[in-house]
Amino acid sequence: MDFHLVRAEVRRLGKKNLFRVLMDQKESKCLLRGLCSFYFEYKGFTFCISEVLGEGCEFQRLKKMEQEACEAKEGLTLTSEEEGEIPLFDCK
Repeated sequence: MDFHLVRAEVRRLGKKNLFRVLMDQKESKCLLRGLCSFYFEYKGFTFCISEVLGEGCEFQRLKKMEQEACEAKEGLTLTSEEEGEIPLFDCK
């Protein structure tokens, strides 16, 4: 079966049916981050649900957000209150 035909079929499933397919499967191993609940198999091919829905990879978006937060943090001076807070991202 042709990958492009299967991909088009997956896109036509709609969100509701796509999530049903996803929920019926175990987590799959994504090339970017290891086990991923958004990565699934359909008719012998693997897909990322985020990318099928046109959202892009969740892991890549999180990494980009982390990088932007760290860059913004470098430009700010911390007040004494903020120094004791636990950071959301581990900026190095």
